Amino acid sequence: MYKVKHIDLSEKVYSTLKNMILNDELKSGEKLNQEKLAQKLGVSRTPLLSAFSKLEKEILIEIIPRRGAFVKKLNYNEFLELYDIRARLEPLGAYEAAKHATAYEIKRLSKILDNFKRNILPYSSKYLSKIDYDFHMAIMKMSKNNLLFKMISSYNIIILSNLEGLLKDPHQSLEEHIKIYNAIKEHNADLADKMMFSHLIDSKGRIKEKILKS
Repeated sequence: MYKVKHIDLSEKVYSTLKNMILNDELKSGEKLNQEKLAQKLGVSRTPLLSAFSKLEKEILIEIIPRRGAFVKKLNYNEFLELYDIRARLEPLGAYEAAKHATAYEIKRLSKILDNFKRNILPYSSKYLSKIDYDFHMAIMKMSKNNLLFKMISSYNIIILSNLEGLLKDPHQSLEEHIKIYNAIKEHNADLADKMMFSHLIDSKGRIKEKILKS
């Protein structure tokens, strides 16, 4: 049950809806029923519409005149464009993470890797995708660049919402994550940048194949 009772309602509603998209409670292409959402969250339409406006700017929802608001459904070009953005920005995050990461943050990243390993078998693509998201966002957080973190968070949530599971074999994803982790652990910024770029460019190639086959 999502009850929002804080003063800054629009911000709280925004965060709640964003998490609902991340957790697949609101699915790609789904129409957002204002009345039902307002009732579920225990708020009026005013903070809800304000949250819609913010989510639209982050490409998480799409507002279509005379039709309403929908969870964003990416087309082929938008998928590739978002991967191009990720391939430019996330290596920067990995680079800065390697420079600024604390021992505590590196330990936390290691725990996310361990969680990924434990969940490869039995295989749950949706759950592994969420752990994959946590891994990438932990690195962006370690970069100490809050604007970068917010941007990548929105981009990765909408990609996750539009994909069914991982693009790669989970063992390959784990191997690439370990390389990124080791570079950050060793504070090798250039290598962390390189490993993250390689990881994402390979994913872009796979999304091309996946969409063209569908």
